[in-house]
Amino acid sequence: MRKPRPASYNPAQALNLIANDRNGTPLSCPSCSGAIERDPGEFPPAPRCHVTLKCLNCGRFARYIAGAA
Repeated sequence: MRKPRPASYNPAQALNLIANDRNGTPLSCPSCSGAIERDPGEFPPAPRCHVTLKCLNCGRFARYIAGAA
């Protein structure tokens, strides 16, 4: 039996959320309009740091590497 995978955003939602985070605009969940928790909390993040954006309401998440792209 497989373990259930955590919910993640569809690619378009994830790219939009990541772009808004990199620009420093306020974040809200594209699925449920809930608050987004950012780990690590400092802005801008250190180069090559893994950044996780997680909705506190529905639990969906997106991850990216800062300084990449």
